[in-house]
Amino acid sequence: MPHTPQWFEYDWPLDGRPARFVVDLALSGAPHDGRPVLLYVSCESKRGKADALSGLESARAEAVCKKLCKALAPYYAGFIETGAQRQYYFYMKERAMLEDAERIAGKEHFLLCRAGCAEEPHWATYQKLLYPDSAKLQTEENRKRIELMLAHGDSPAVARRVSLFLFFPTEATMLLFSEQARLSGYAVGEPVFTPDQPLAYGVSIVRIAALHKPEIDELTTRAIRIAERFNGELRYWEAPVVKRGGPLM
Repeated sequence: MPHTPQWFEYDWPLDGRPARFVVDLALSGAPHDGRPVLLYVSCESKRGKADALSGLESARAEAVCKKLCKALAPYYAGFIETGAQRQYYFYMKERAMLEDAERIAGKEHFLLCRAGCAEEPHWATYQKLLYPDSAKLQTEENRKRIELMLAHGDSPAVARRVSLFLFFPTEATMLLFSEQARLSGYAVGEPVFTPDQPLAYGVSIVRIAALHKPEIDELTTRAIRIAERFNGELRYWEAPVVKRGGPLM
């Protein structure tokens, strides 16, 4: 049965720098034993101190990726783009195929392209670096919600109350989370009980923040990391639309 990719894109810092991740989520169910070797190919701008790949450079990098896929028939796992460098990740049958990958990368003269490989029978790079956990998945939900609020006339630079709603399996774990959230700088709101849900015990926590995505991502990530210690999850967040000159809500 042919593989149908399920591409997912998200922003996440890498080594202290902003990075864009693109990953095929559908590979999580693919068999690992047939492709035990990780191939990584870096495509980098030659324009000195360039901050990002240009449109032409991005297209050239994609052309290299397509040539690799055609020649090697690997599993294409995704890429990470940081500044003016994009690194592609593939899983291939054997280490000997690196020679063909190096030949393809070496023929690209507009970009600086280099290839390497590593034995990775359990796909550690895919599982631990590329594949998003709940906090990383949430950053894409943050983007969608912020875009919706901007479409309704929001002024993103204006600070406002951002309320996050998290849920837990027991009242005790919810209370333990609430205390840790308070110590981490969140204001703690009223508890919520949803008996029809597996995680029935909820609570809202609040911070004042502008509607800039990195700021919202930081709030949700911190809350999710605390909640994970108590088997909880972030279900959603909400904030008022604040138009230019509007009051803090």
